[in-house]
Amino acid sequence: MNILHTLHWVQFAGTEKVCTDLCNEFAKEHSVTLLSTPAIRPYLNNRVTLIELDWQRHRYNPYFLFKVANIIKGVNPDLIHIHNTKELEVIKNAQTFLAQSYPVVGTRHNPVLKKRFARADLGVAVSDETRMFTNAKTNTTITNGVSEKTPKKLSLGTSFNIVAVGRLAPVKGFDKLIQALAAVNFDFCLTIVGEGEQKAELETLIKTLGLADKVVLKGFVDNVQDYLHSCHLQVIASIEEGLSLALIEAIFYAPVLLASDIANHKVLIGDSLVYDNTIAGLSDKLNSIYANYQRYVADFAQVKQAKEQYSIATMAAKYHAAYQQLLAD
Repeated sequence: MNILHTLHWVQFAGTEKVCTDLCNEFAKEHSVTLLSTPAIRPYLNNRVTLIELDWQRHRYNPYFLFKVANIIKGVNPDLIHIHNTKELEVIKNAQTFLAQSYPVVGTRHNPVLKKRFARADLGVAVSDETRMFTNAKTNTTITNGVSEKTPKKLSLGTSFNIVAVGRLAPVKGFDKLIQALAAVNFDFCLTIVGEGEQKAELETLIKTLGLADKVVLKGFVDNVQDYLHSCHLQVIASIEEGLSLALIEAIFYAPVLLASDIANHKVLIGDSLVYDNTIAGLSDKLNSIYANYQRYVADFAQVKQAKEQYSIATMAAKYHAAYQQLLAD
């Protein structure tokens, strides 16, 4: 199978990781080309062909669309897999310059309705909740997966070590997590892994609450698995998610996960590992986990038994079946 992926790069986060992992996995047995920025190259193996394209260009610019059309013609893929609605519009508009049309698969990575996503031939939602906002001609659900790595033990300090992972943006709820930790009754160290536009705001909040010696904004790292493997607890405080890749990574690496009550978190990890989305509720749950730690470790161990259903191989197999069905139809 000859597959063309498109990726509108912002920064390396969940969507970018899903796309590159999927490209790398499919490239083991198929021809895979990725249309994206040169910044993505370090995350791809040598079997994936990278064609550089600036997705910042105007999606209705005829010169840009003609350039994209010529790239598609040169690759001549069996299908095109997009990861952003802007890419979908560009790909569909570019095909007006081509003698044939190519089927387009689009992955919805968050539960937000985009009317123009209806132009996709197949929409893939990363969770059942996200599927309610996936409005392509045909739609299905395929859960995200990760490429498992062997983690290394890091020294994160002598306190109760908490790790949170994600883009530094309001939707990830890091400000709520920091405020909740300011009210807990135990000693802790919080490491937040990620970069983003909210960094300065979070730095100010940390100083205001007197937590400069307890909260570390680590920035971007390429060994997230080591941080999760080395902590006592991972927290996802997101206000909105499709299916958090951090949640899947927790299943593979973290000893305990606590997550906000959004998306299908309760379905995936159970009631005891979810809090009620308030700062007070998060603070109370953190106190409970600290005081009854082994009970929560046991609860999460039950979840971790099903980790293979979240592997990159399982995800790729489901995408392959969906691709084949689309081409057959």
